[in-house]
Amino acid sequence: AALAAAQSAYFLALCEGVVARATDAVALKARSAAVCDTYANQGARNSAILPFTSALSAFCAAATAATVELPFIDTVSTLYGTFGEVVVVSTFPILSSAFAAAAAVSKARCEVDAEAACQAASTLALEYDGMNGSGDDPVLRPFLAVRELISLAVKVGWRNVRKGFINPLNSLWQLSRRAMWRLRRKNDGNRWISRGEDMA
Repeated sequence: AALAAAQSAYFLALCEGVVARATDAVALKARSAAVCDTYANQGARNSAILPFTSALSAFCAAATAATVELPFIDTVSTLYGTFGEVVVVSTFPILSSAFAAAAAVSKARCEVDAEAACQAASTLALEYDGMNGSGDDPVLRPFLAVRELISLAVKVGWRNVRKGFINPLNSLWQLSRRAMWRLRRKNDGNRWISRGEDMA
């Protein structure tokens, strides 16, 4: 009966280790999914401005064509000369190029977010069964985790014991120093009083 109980406890410990490893793998996948979703949402935010910049670029192209074809350019030429004509004609293409640069920056941000989302999603496809606790295994290794917890508990316990032992000694040492200092001051005062009496 004792051997059967020991065997049952052993297999129960093995099963609990596998369950702990599986739970950690599920948590890791959930975290990877959350990170992937975060980067995807950030990429969606960055890409939301792209249609607006495209519409602004199209508006600038249409405004440039309208400026050239309408007689408005002749009036500007007669009032401000060639410089005014150049300013009016080149304003909308410059704005269009600025909007295109803004769209390029937003596109680059979307590409970075997409790459980060792909890297986060790649951990979802990992098969942790074949790693068996190797160095590249990101999943919890129960025996190593228990060893780390034991070492932390020992460190904290030793720190508390050391504080509990050293702090009273420090307090006793400080009290003795204060008592010696007061005694010395009292002796010095008595010496001054006796010297005064001798001089009198």
